[in-house]
Amino acid sequence: MLLRVSLIIAILAGIGTIVVTQVVAKKQINQVITERQQHIKQENDERTGRKKAETELAATKTTLQQTKETLAKTDEELNNTKQQLAAATSNLQKTEADLKTAVVARKDVEAQLEKWRQTGKTPEQVLAMINELKKANDAIAALEDEKKILSRNVQEWKNKYEALVGGPEYEAPLPAGTKGKIVAVDPKWNFVVLNIGKDKGMLERGVLIVHRESKYVGKVRIAEVQENRCIATVMAGTTLDEIQEGDQVLN
Repeated sequence: MLLRVSLIIAILAGIGTIVVTQVVAKKQINQVITERQQHIKQENDERTGRKKAETELAATKTTLQQTKETLAKTDEELNNTKQQLAAATSNLQKTEADLKTAVVARKDVEAQLEKWRQTGKTPEQVLAMINELKKANDAIAALEDEKKILSRNVQEWKNKYEALVGGPEYEAPLPAGTKGKIVAVDPKWNFVVLNIGKDKGMLERGVLIVHRESKYVGKVRIAEVQENRCIATVMAGTTLDEIQEGDQVLN
């Protein structure tokens, strides 16, 4: 009997232990489940927050890019505006300068007109005077040209006289700073053609130095002078090299 009671007590104690263990285990399981759910919720919240942050970041990047593009466009428009303003300012300054010039010109014309009015001359008389002045100027120009021709003839005849008096060694005086070029060479007859003539004051018996690249080549003596060229003979014993087309001459 005592053994039965002990056994029953032991069974009841085991059942109690099992019940207590189940209760504790259930409590722990519930706590684990609760913590797991909280962890899942926290992960969901973090994921949601991260997605929101990514979305906001993308939106911010888009806004920043749009802002940069707007700023670049604004800078471009500003530069264009500055250029247009500079051009407009330049045009304004030019117009103001032209206006001042036009005003000065108008005042000058008005002053000249007033002088004409004070002379008592009619426009027809003034035009006639202008025509007479033009004729006089034309006549003066023609006389100047004739004077040049006559002066040249006098110089040529004077040079011929000096050549006759001076003999074979006479050298005609040529204008200072004379420069020319040899355009043709005839080695058989020992003469050259120069691209300067009466128009540059060349005279028969004038002597010119031939050079090439600043190096002395020889001398030539003018034998015949034409309007814009002359023929010269190579002076014997003066050449250091063969004279060629393109060589320069000077006095």
